[in-house]
Amino acid sequence: MGTRRTLWVFAALLATTAVTAYAVGLFVWLLWETDEVCGHQFAYDGAPLREMRTSLLPLTNTCVFEDGATYSDIPVWVNPVFFASLVAAAACAARAAWFGRTPR
Repeated sequence: MGTRRTLWVFAALLATTAVTAYAVGLFVWLLWETDEVCGHQFAYDGAPLREMRTSLLPLTNTCVFEDGATYSDIPVWVNPVFFASLVAAAACAARAAWFGRTPR
């Protein structure tokens, strides 16, 4: 019973880590005005802005410039931590559920 409970605790902690990482990235995405920063060439002093790439999964908010350069305000660690924590949480939960099965 102790192993099963430990797995559920790990699953909950990993899920909390995933939610926290995503919330940090979303907070940065909503708070920073990346399109303004890129449009006025504060982020990159080279070529003009060509397009903005935005996505919720994976979390992306990237300026793409005419010469191919990019600028993203989302911290580089957000998506890897989010997805790795989510997968690990699911694995822990699945293993805990497996331990909970009763033989018939």
